[in-house]
Amino acid sequence: MLDHDQNDPHGHVQDHSGPARHHGGCHCGAVRYQVHGEIEDAVLCHCHLCARLHGHVSAYASVNKDELHLTADDGLRWYRLSEKTDRGFCKECGSGLFWRVVRSKNIALTPGTLDGPSGIKTKSQIFCAFKGDYYPLDPSIPVFDHDDHS
Repeated sequence: MLDHDQNDPHGHVQDHSGPARHHGGCHCGAVRYQVHGEIEDAVLCHCHLCARLHGHVSAYASVNKDELHLTADDGLRWYRLSEKTDRGFCKECGSGLFWRVVRSKNIALTPGTLDGPSGIKTKSQIFCAFKGDYYPLDPSIPVFDHDDHS
């Protein structure tokens, strides 16, 4: 994901994949990224784990891991949630940025960390059977009691 040129003594990131389609990052700027491909539409997750980590519903949009390039990663830290998944966050400001399944070709980013309009929509709501009791579901977005593959 982060491409440091071996000949650059300062470790500056060299991007060789053409112009970025999207830019984003954390609140303080210690983590910045570019997306050079398509971003899938977002999924809202209402599970207890996401509520605990984000304080509310989480939103994630998947991209091909090879099309996500970090341009600043000094603040990036990964938290291993299970044998299968990690969450990426900024150690400086606490912004949640990424979610990934270990050994997957995709990584999900939090759409709220994108700069400006993204053009993505929300395609589904998952783990709705576990949602908090303090808010309603949006009936205009498809609802799944568990994941969107069940």
